[in-house]
Amino acid sequence: MLNMLISTSEKQALLAGLVSAVLSASMLAQTCTPPPGFADTRHPAIVPIEQLVSHTEEITIARPLAVVLEAIDKPLKDTFKKSDSLPTVSGEYPLTKSAFGTPGSRRLTCLTDGSSLEEEVLESDRDSSSYRFRYIVWKYTTEKARPIEYGIGDFHYVQSQGGSTHITWIYSFKLKEHNFPGNLGALGRWLFRKRFLETDYADLMRGVLDGYKTDAEQQVNAPLDTRK
Repeated sequence: MLNMLISTSEKQALLAGLVSAVLSASMLAQTCTPPPGFADTRHPAIVPIEQLVSHTEEITIARPLAVVLEAIDKPLKDTFKKSDSLPTVSGEYPLTKSAFGTPGSRRLTCLTDGSSLEEEVLESDRDSSSYRFRYIVWKYTTEKARPIEYGIGDFHYVQSQGGSTHITWIYSFKLKEHNFPGNLGALGRWLFRKRFLETDYADLMRGVLDGYKTDAEQQVNAPLDTRK
């Protein structure tokens, strides 16, 4: 009966739609896999801080440290807001048996422009009122990161006596010495800071921290202790 009611062209269109849906679902299920020729290698040697270009963003969240850390424990792709100037995260692929977050753990991170990068945790230390999380990012394949050899992210979380949590996020980049603007030395690092790090990348960092604040402060079972 169904065949009698649907024309040949309609059946072909329906079949094409079903195939497209299946392929789309398959692609979504495999949002991040190592690209052809990918090799998991050690991260680059880390140079002294004076050879890096750094930027710092800070925020205070009206929730205790434990609540903040619980609220931000989510897939990386849900952390970054859509940006017109920079690609954001589309997925993650573990490269070590240990879950990403422990020192030495690594992952491949895929970006929305089809590129990828590799990350490794350098430090993860927590006590009752503070947490430090430091990591290195390298092997960028996006054109946006063409001048960059690697980046180092450094998060410091500190809970105050009043119950708020202050986050300081420092991001530092090592530029490729044979590419512009890194080949200009100190001048090139200044240009990179002014044209990229304090503009597009600072906006990305602020977006992440604002998202942390929103997510944590929406926790209804975590009233702020306002004692000073």
